[in-house]
Amino acid sequence: MKRFGYAVAFLAVSFAPAFADDAACTAPIPPVAIDGATATDDQMKTMHDDVVNFIKQSDDYQNCVVADLDAKKAKAHKMKIEFDPYVAKQAEAAIAENQRQKEKVGGEFNAAVQAYKNQRIKG
Repeated sequence: MKRFGYAVAFLAVSFAPAFADDAACTAPIPPVAIDGATATDDQMKTMHDDVVNFIKQSDDYQNCVVADLDAKKAKAHKMKIEFDPYVAKQAEAAIAENQRQKEKVGGEFNAAVQAYKNQRIKG
């Protein structure tokens, strides 16, 4: 029985790094916000495109994190070992952080658009 316990412990320890490997999903880098009050038409178009691209990449990233988590759970189930709930919490935290970034980028873009429009009205 003691040998069985060691074997299970060894398997769990050697399997843990597989759960920690999140290299399959890479979080996108948020675009830099610009000042809409001083931005040109081209800068606003570029910012718009960057924001749309970031949001799309973020959606893909979040889907990847969920798919990766599901695969890790299935692998643990297949190997008949307990799935570490910390791995799920890490995935949830990664998604939440990316979602905060999406909301921040969207808010920055909306503020830039409003400032840009105000510039056009005054100018």
